[in-house]
Amino acid sequence: MLRARPGRTAAALTTAALALALVPLTSSAPSSAAPSSAAPSADDPLVVDAGGARVVIEQDPFRLTVTDGSGQTVLREVAHAAADTIPEPPTTDPLPPGRDNQDTTTLYSPLSFLVGTEKLTQQPSQEWVANLASGTRSGTWYSAQSVEQVTEDGADLVLTLGTNDPSGRQLVVRVGPEGHDAVRVRAEAVPAEGVAMVGDSFETPATPGQEDGFFGFGGRHDHLDQRGRVLSSFVNQENLATLPSPPNDPDNLDMYPNGPAASYYPQSMFWTTRYGFLSPQPELTRFKMAVGRDDAWNVTASTPRLDYIVAPGDTQRSVRTLTALTGRHLAPPTWALGTMMDRLVKNNGETYADYQKMLRQDISNIDRYDLPLSAYRIEGWGFPGSADNHGLALHTWVHGKQQAAMIRKLKARGIHALAYLRPWLEPDSKPVAAGYAVTDDEGAPYYVTGSNGRRFGLVDFTNPDAVAWWQRQVRAVLDLGFDGFMQDYGEQVLFDMHFADGTTGYDRHNDYLTIYAKATQEEVARYHDEHPDRHPWFFTRAGYSGLPGAAAYEFANFPGDETTDWGHASGLQSLTTDMLNRAVGGAYGYATDIGGYFDYNTPPTGKELFLRWAAWAALSPVYRLHGSGQHGTHTPWSYDAQTVRIYEQFSRLHLRARPLLAKLWKQADRTGAPPTRPLWWAYPDDRTGWQQDQEWLLGPDLLVAPVVEEGATSRKVYLPQGCWRLHGTGDRLTGRRTVTVKAGLGSLPWYSHCGTNPLG
Repeated sequence: MLRARPGRTAAALTTAALALALVPLTSSAPSSAAPSSAAPSADDPLVVDAGGARVVIEQDPFRLTVTDGSGQTVLREVAHAAADTIPEPPTTDPLPPGRDNQDTTTLYSPLSFLVGTEKLTQQPSQEWVANLASGTRSGTWYSAQSVEQVTEDGADLVLTLGTNDPSGRQLVVRVGPEGHDAVRVRAEAVPAEGVAMVGDSFETPATPGQEDGFFGFGGRHDHLDQRGRVLSSFVNQENLATLPSPPNDPDNLDMYPNGPAASYYPQSMFWTTRYGFLSPQPELTRFKMAVGRDDAWNVTASTPRLDYIVAPGDTQRSVRTLTALTGRHLAPPTWALGTMMDRLVKNNGETYADYQKMLRQDISNIDRYDLPLSAYRIEGWGFPGSADNHGLALHTWVHGKQQAAMIRKLKARGIHALAYLRPWLEPDSKPVAAGYAVTDDEGAPYYVTGSNGRRFGLVDFTNPDAVAWWQRQVRAVLDLGFDGFMQDYGEQVLFDMHFADGTTGYDRHNDYLTIYAKATQEEVARYHDEHPDRHPWFFTRAGYSGLPGAAAYEFANFPGDETTDWGHASGLQSLTTDMLNRAVGGAYGYATDIGGYFDYNTPPTGKELFLRWAAWAALSPVYRLHGSGQHGTHTPWSYDAQTVRIYEQFSRLHLRARPLLAKLWKQADRTGAPPTRPLWWAYPDDRTGWQQDQEWLLGPDLLVAPVVEEGATSRKVYLPQGCWRLHGTGDRLTGRRTVTVKAGLGSLPWYSHCGTNPLG
């Protein structure tokens, strides 16, 4: 048996102990100054020890096992398949127009790879530009066989593995600690040419009642537990409910074009109750979670390399470990935890006169109804004297003097003005001429064709000059008196784009959202340092995981273009699963569009839906009144007096929760514990709680259960373990059971643990 390798943060082991790491205890130790190129006996497992996590490597046949610090196994590669080489027949994946294929060939063996070809295609233009559209692959799957050579590189072991590829191809595998509580495995095919995919397969319990749940994966709408499903990690925009959208039926929902698991904000990471798993690489990665075999799962990357990190521990520990690596949403200024309102630009038929009239009327109605408001977004803002804003904003619909006057009026009322930005560049504009746009393979600006035939370029955030120019625009927005903005789009990266640092759109499609957010956050932080009395804040639409991912640079996200309906696919019922699935991955600043946005295949937002949406948002992280694409902002006074009264009631409930939200956000920054928590995270032994996708915990003591069904005046609520009281004052109710609660249009059901008062 070999001594354990210490992690980078483990200081207790001596240099002498390091020298023994690759040698059986019966052998004399070589000098630790030089790498060892001779593998120990194949009977001796290799061990990499991070302190709180270990990898045990069986050499012949090759197989990895991950344990916690005490040696308890949490994850193990499957045993070698009887047929360790299998053909991949011509396979279409994704299936047009972009759905994950649920029935594909998988070689369940340690570290498998496809020698052959894979061709992926994206939507070339219009509404879904750059979404995955289809793909084909074929070839032969091979796998690792045995360890042929071992070398040391710092705290890592670098293994050369023989494979059963008749060409003599090898796998070079680097295994090492990732901090104290996680381990990292990086495998690369050598030579890489001709290898289309690399994957790995792991055991999972199949005994009824002992099966793993697979939670997280970013902002997915369909399920909290993805067991029994194949899903990919690829940023896909504008996935909408197909008609009709099934009410409250996640097993049968669908979205067009990329299917039920499509997401603006996927995260290539998930959790069981025993470990967390992260694939930090930016390329397309697919997860096959106990599909075809109920005792195994598989991860495969569409590239000749595979990179993954395993964090042993219960849900709270492993979430803390992985989000410390990928990043967590930044704590917002106090004002951003208040109530917000957007004055939208209608997608069709907007005019200067109409938009400026709406601004004046909003100020009048805010005063008239004494509506509590901390922020107001002028979506039709603009740089004075510029109508197109280089493409960075929408067309300007307010004149410079009127805009400045509006900002002053808002400030006088204690309301922070917000603007709107996106990384688009007008064709042939000055920033394009300066070389700030992403290019094609010949160095010419690459123009994307989006909705309604709109052409635009993308800011190249790998170009330092382009970053500096973008940051000057951010500063100019703040200098106008705005205290923040919506940061929209960024999903439109096509594979054949070329970036200044030599990467392509294939490398950057997912990662673009991270470098976009980073560039903005750097300037926002710098501006605050120079203006300590100003506390700028912004929120984004799309993102991805990584080391770090987009969450490390964001304050919050809005969930994309929700449809103005009740459905679980992309309407009101989609919000809770989306929020909780991304929250555990560090993206917990969830800012729904109250009332929904996309009303092109659904009716305008009615009074009931509007108020139920406001109730849903009241005890969520960000309370933001939005509007729809065709009809503009749906204000409470556009309905009736009762709507204004009830909307104000939910606004004040959110303000009542603001101290709790601020406290939980600070805790989240330290520990990764999301402010909004799924029951599986807080009560991992309660399998009934695993499935509760229309309720959440706000901290440890507050359970929120909004009404999300049309026409309902009551709902069923599952109470987890403990004693609970409705609205903190009702009868004492024992948990681990389902109760029915009445909930009229002005009521939001919430429960607190007996003896606690989380809302003060």
